[in-house]
Amino acid sequence: MSTDNEPLLSNAWCGDAAASGACSEQSTAWALRGALSIQRNLSGAAPALDLAQWQDPRVGWGVVLPDRDGFSDADKAVAADAPAAIRKLIAARGNAPVFRYRPEIAQDGRLQRYYPHRGPASLRLSGTRGTLVDTAVPRYLLIVGSPEQIPWRFQYRLQTDAFVGRLDLDEPGLERYVDALLNDWPGQQRDVDAPLLWAVDHGHPDITFLMRKTIAETLFKALVAGGFTPSLLTDAQARLEDFYAGLKRCQPAFVLSSSHGATFPLHDAVQLKAQLGTMLDTEHAVLDIGALLRAWNPAGAIWYAHACCSAGADRPSTFHGLVDEQSSLGRMLAAVAGIGPCTAPVPRALLGGERPLAAFVGHVEPTFDWTLRDPDTGQRMTDALIVDTLYTALHSAARPPIGLAMDGYYDAVAGLLLDHLDAIEAFNEHELGAEARARKAKLLAMDRLAMVVLGDPTVRLPN
Repeated sequence: MSTDNEPLLSNAWCGDAAASGACSEQSTAWALRGALSIQRNLSGAAPALDLAQWQDPRVGWGVVLPDRDGFSDADKAVAADAPAAIRKLIAARGNAPVFRYRPEIAQDGRLQRYYPHRGPASLRLSGTRGTLVDTAVPRYLLIVGSPEQIPWRFQYRLQTDAFVGRLDLDEPGLERYVDALLNDWPGQQRDVDAPLLWAVDHGHPDITFLMRKTIAETLFKALVAGGFTPSLLTDAQARLEDFYAGLKRCQPAFVLSSSHGATFPLHDAVQLKAQLGTMLDTEHAVLDIGALLRAWNPAGAIWYAHACCSAGADRPSTFHGLVDEQSSLGRMLAAVAGIGPCTAPVPRALLGGERPLAAFVGHVEPTFDWTLRDPDTGQRMTDALIVDTLYTALHSAARPPIGLAMDGYYDAVAGLLLDHLDAIEAFNEHELGAEARARKAKLLAMDRLAMVVLGDPTVRLPN
């Protein structure tokens, strides 16, 4: 296989076909542009520190809000400008620290913190951690705000050094989510022993075939070997009515779906945004959120959705310039970027509903076949996500918080970005094939970073 000649496949469905595209003439320039500066610090934690215990002041939990004008430092220190539900959550968690996103310092991985009786401080994630001193940054951080207010790219940066989640809900949705979180998901019917896996497969060479093999079937086999009783709905059972029926039957605490995500119609930004990233079944029917909620009580459950834009969209696209602009993938990237940064409708509806989901894990923008199978070696690339993260960590007897379970998945980003820097240096030395190496390393790193947690990072599967 060749990374230069093979088109990129994505899990974006544009209404009549899945988006794909060959690398553009500008893809070398895209590959050689710098990516995020990444530092990993969590691996240096003291062995005696249990990172699952967010209540421990050496670990800690805090909130990240937009930095708004018109409020005093004292008001900003206590989140006086935050929605009432978030103020309630902060108080319930021991008057947890409040941090602010400011664009001019965010590029250096810094957060602003205000204090009632002295000037503000600009704090690095690489500094003191926990909540023992007021200049420390907790290891668990909940972003509250839309991607327009606090960009996705800043969430990517935070999650390389902290356990991060986001709530982008209206005030009634926040009230419902926080009340459920603080009261341990009342009315929940979660069955942790019966995960439900839904894998749409349109057959080779469609990317859903690869997703089924490397994601859904891999996790299914791991869960069976671990003593769980998962259900795998695929082939003829990959219709939406089978998915709804499976949810009603199993009432699972954990759901995995692999499918195309809706990225159509490209010419209608309003409708595109209204169904962005919504999962499509084997007949390309779009998931109905109302039917889903009538079948399933999602209270306190965790859903991993491997579908294009299942978490949201960004502008500009991280992958702008990678593929031919006239290809279906290039046109899809431009159309999705055109609607602006946003959170997808499915997680917003589930997290802010009457029986709130605990957490939703998904991608901003598309994910590609290169991140499932190495285009040069054919090696499967999903074990870190499926086996190490969603099975070994999330479903372990310890039941770690979702933020901690996901952390291991981001560990590879530092190595990939070092590969990217090495490839840039090799390109500057005129080494043959360096641009292809840079292209692949950057794509893999940015694709991994674009997987995000929506919901509080401290939620976990029940024991």
